[in-house]
Amino acid sequence: MTMVFNICIGSAIQMAMVVAPILVLVSWLIGTPMNLVFGNPLDLLAIGGTAFVVRAVTADGETTWYEGVLLIGLYALLAMAFFFAAG
Repeated sequence: MTMVFNICIGSAIQMAMVVAPILVLVSWLIGTPMNLVFGNPLDLLAIGGTAFVVRAVTADGETTWYEGVLLIGLYALLAMAFFFAAG
């Protein structure tokens, strides 16, 4: 299980480290500049909260149904927060 966690989290980090800079460069090329400055505090809260919960879930190297429900609840909470913040 530890290997699965390492592979999944490592792959997500590698994709973020490659895709985000590429999107910034491509946005400049197409004429709609994008930057990585977060204007909404909810964005930073989502990133920090997700990192904290993933660390808490993966710390012991095993998973339970309760941890899965915790993750689903976090994703639902973030979805509702962004839905209402945008509207």
